[in-house]
Amino acid sequence: MSEGPEPLTLVWFRDDLRVDDHEALTAACADGQVIGIWIRERRDDNGLGPRPLGGAARWWAHESLRVLEAELAQLGIPLLFAAGSAADIIPQVAADLEVDAVRWSRRYAPASRRLDAQIKAQLNEAGCAAHSHSGALLVEPWTVSPQGGDFYKVFTPFFTAVRDRTVGDVLPPPRQQKALPEARLRSVGAHPWASDLDGLGLLDGTGTGSGDFASARTPQWWATTVAEHWSPGCREAARRLRSLSEGIDDYAEAHDVPADPDSTSGLSPRLRFGELSPRQLLRSAWDVPEVSEDDRHAWIRQLYWREFSWHLAYHLPRVETEPMRPGFAHFPYEDDPEALGHWQDGTTGIALVDAGMAQLWQTGWMHNRVRMVAASFLTKNLLIHWWHGEQWFWDTLVDADEANNPVSWQWVAGCGADAAPYFRIFNPERQCERFDPDREYVDRWLGRGPGGLTQAERSGGDDEPIVDLRTSRQAALAAYDRMKNESAGSNW
Repeated sequence: MSEGPEPLTLVWFRDDLRVDDHEALTAACADGQVIGIWIRERRDDNGLGPRPLGGAARWWAHESLRVLEAELAQLGIPLLFAAGSAADIIPQVAADLEVDAVRWSRRYAPASRRLDAQIKAQLNEAGCAAHSHSGALLVEPWTVSPQGGDFYKVFTPFFTAVRDRTVGDVLPPPRQQKALPEARLRSVGAHPWASDLDGLGLLDGTGTGSGDFASARTPQWWATTVAEHWSPGCREAARRLRSLSEGIDDYAEAHDVPADPDSTSGLSPRLRFGELSPRQLLRSAWDVPEVSEDDRHAWIRQLYWREFSWHLAYHLPRVETEPMRPGFAHFPYEDDPEALGHWQDGTTGIALVDAGMAQLWQTGWMHNRVRMVAASFLTKNLLIHWWHGEQWFWDTLVDADEANNPVSWQWVAGCGADAAPYFRIFNPERQCERFDPDREYVDRWLGRGPGGLTQAERSGGDDEPIVDLRTSRQAALAAYDRMKNESAGSNW
């Protein structure tokens, strides 16, 4: 009596572009044969699904998927591509390929979770098993809450509650599978939903996550600038992980020094796209023998800040657009497109801010200390709504994710999860004196920006500050006082 065909599982890759420590992939390979798929998703008419990728992130996704496709091919696993509504595509792919099950790594933004629940119900109704797995977070949001409360709203108590939790062992990559039958392989590309990687349009400048922002202005910019600074993909991520000690050593003291290329590990985009799992990073951080405990714990604390951001995003469905502190809905922000344009182009006349914006435009990344300074300057010295800055970062950062980006912006703007009062306003000149005293970082980046122009060329030769720091700080505090009077008793 001949044996029947092996079970076939479809693994839906999302922000988990790796083969190591991938619970969904490991489980699928243990069941039988596997086919992978990645979808360039769009939100449906009800707002369900992930936030569309910004320009720099789309470039990263394209390059990382190219590497993942090759890695899976070595395991005998084809990777399919499609673009559109996942609610339409996944059930159709499952039916066309006659798969027995679909597996994926869980997402935590409410709009994506509702979509995934809908797709799971569709699959089950069609007689196809659907399984979700952990892998994007160390601590899933529904597993932690304060006594007598619904969720943590300040980072330190959250970190205290979760930092000693066991996270499990890192999973090895699965073994190579048997080749799929030729008939099945021939059918893979014969369906109307099928595409190749280039056909997804990730590099064509369309469908940005933030309207007419950076990638709409320069659709091919990232391929000639950001590409000079990064090599996306899980292969390079694994290589960088092996040298993690360089990013942790002296981290407690040096992580605020933007001119030092080794002051951070540079792994944030690897984590954002799941080229590395947070469990891999945590395990590696604990295993690095030649660093001090202060450096190790300072670095791990930053890893858990990302966890906290997702904890908040899970509980606050509108964190992308609405202030966590309701009173800030009354904040008297200014509508000043000219000042916003100066900030975006790095022509504010404030050296540290302009250097940071130039670094962002050229590399798709900005040092975290400078991010805070640039964000504070926009929201407090220019009194421009944090949403405009969040949108710009979404479109120009390679590591912007749905949780960390808006949560961090709200933290700096004073309307987010923070016990500190609004009057924490970063003075960019003092920040430069403290963290870039020799102006190494400033001098490195001030001559670069959009179009390769120098700061003087971009500003028409005028390098005077567009706002007085002292006067604008006083105006910000006065605006805060007006908001408090209008929203007395409002809290979250």
